[in-house]
Amino acid sequence: MKETVIKVDNLTKKFGDFIATNQISFEVAQGEIFGFLGANGAGKTTAMRMLCGLLIPTSGSATVAGFDVYKETEHIKQNIGYMSQKFSLYEDLTVKENIRFYAGIYGMSRSAIQEKMTVLLEQLQLTGEKNSLVRSLPLGWKQKLAFSVAILHEPRIVF
Repeated sequence: MKETVIKVDNLTKKFGDFIATNQISFEVAQGEIFGFLGANGAGKTTAMRMLCGLLIPTSGSATVAGFDVYKETEHIKQNIGYMSQKFSLYEDLTVKENIRFYAGIYGMSRSAIQEKMTVLLEQLQLTGEKNSLVRSLPLGWKQKLAFSVAILHEPRIVF
């Protein structure tokens, strides 16, 4: 049986009288791909923000990578990778600068950043583009780079 990496029980988020996420419950096992489906305003983004440690729930319980969403949000942030639908790359930075920036946010050492960057640029076949501004890259390359940056620090979970 695979380890449970996300466990959510009756998780709720209210903003005043408005219930954004109402008593959701689910589990995600290691290696499982899990998705939220729903109309605009259904609470998908609110749920994701709670699970990423960016928004404290009103009630219920949840753990992400074994860490409590109420008390251990910094540990959650260190154990997850995140790639937004609109990408999180900085268009005015070069490929190399984006990699350094995000690796630094995740607390990687300079030597680890340099080592990972070399490997990453080779794997993505972007070595020749390392000094190019991200805005100049084709969409597919931006997608590959954004995902690669999200997993650079080898997180246990990727959102």
